[in-house]
Amino acid sequence: MGYITSARARAGRRRSRWNLLLIPCYFVTWFALVMVSFVALGALYARMHPAVPFRLLPDTVGGILMAVGSLFAWLGPAMMLANVMVAAVRPARRALDHEAAAVPGTDRASANRDLGRVSRILTPIGIVVALAGMFIPG
Repeated sequence: MGYITSARARAGRRRSRWNLLLIPCYFVTWFALVMVSFVALGALYARMHPAVPFRLLPDTVGGILMAVGSLFAWLGPAMMLANVMVAAVRPARRALDHEAAAVPGTDRASANRDLGRVSRILTPIGIVVALAGMFIPG
């Protein structure tokens, strides 16, 4: 079964409107985590390179690496946090658990486990790329 075919099958199973709550929970969490990273990386960059003027991140290749690294580093953790936040809403948790009961491996625990596997690879790589950007002078 191809990716597109399996995605259509998953979409056909997920009919609850509570699934829509995942979208803002994910984007708000991801945005917050990325912005905190930008501020922290910018502050560290300012200490390492005091002569380079900038506001949030420098306008250099290093700034691009810091931004891209942060964006990718927080993808998985933000999705896991969104799952937890939506599960905190009891009606949403009941509806999503009911939808996932019919197909093994589609429950919240399995999703977070799979996201954790992806995060164990993507987050350290993103952090290394972001930190590497700090060493590129402006």
